[in-house]
Amino acid sequence: MKTDSLFYRLLQAEPTLAFELAGLDVPRHEGYSFISQEIKQTAFRLDGIAEPPSDRLDAPRGYVEVQFQPDEDFYPRFFSEILLHLGQYPSLHPWQAVVIYPSPAIERLSPATAPFFNLPNLHRVYLNRLPLLDSANPKLWLIALIVTDAAKIAPIVRKVQAHRETQPADGIDWLELLETVLVYKLPTFTREEIQKMFGLNDVDLKTTRFYQDVFAEGRVEGEAALLLRQLERKFNPLPESARQRVAAADAEILLVWGERVLDAKSLDEVWGH
Repeated sequence: MKTDSLFYRLLQAEPTLAFELAGLDVPRHEGYSFISQEIKQTAFRLDGIAEPPSDRLDAPRGYVEVQFQPDEDFYPRFFSEILLHLGQYPSLHPWQAVVIYPSPAIERLSPATAPFFNLPNLHRVYLNRLPLLDSANPKLWLIALIVTDAAKIAPIVRKVQAHRETQPADGIDWLELLETVLVYKLPTFTREEIQKMFGLNDVDLKTTRFYQDVFAEGRVEGEAALLLRQLERKFNPLPESARQRVAAADAEILLVWGERVLDAKSLDEVWGH
């Protein structure tokens, strides 16, 4: 769940990044926004939609999902969400669907949805097969930083730092994104240790615990939304009492529940009863 948060945050900063990962050419990508949208009269919610500007009918709408945990029901649900969304939010724009995996080992296929894999609109991205660090787009280096083992990230941090110091910002708050990723990757290190390790003397890293950076200062709402989404998918329909419990939870509890929901067979197991 934490990895999803980092990806969606990066996609909000660069809405067409998923298209680039999928090898899709989106000319003049300015004007895109990355949004989430409820599907009316269902328990579905699409958290990742790259919405093109309304005056660019040649620009595709993108449905983006980041899957870092195995999910047997993912594809039936994803295709259902897309079709329902197309019906409720009709558009003259073409559409593309991009699913991002760390590796093929996480993907779960179903014979029932096999025909959909022949659609030219569906693009399955496996990050371990992409030369992210060889890309000319430095934003892909941040993705490499997210998925690389913490013991091997130092060269990537230096690469991102060198770009940040010599190139224009490109509309991205590089310092803030780099800070967030490092706090996630190194949750047990102090601010001083991270600064010394990577030579980030100009980076005002706040606290080094990931929940204190990502959950605090208003970001707890985003993590609560992601947890609700997982609960809805696994235990739909979700009782109102469960929603209220998530809304009232603090950062540490949300983190514990987010880890439990992956294997839980009931809501009581998520809550720890």
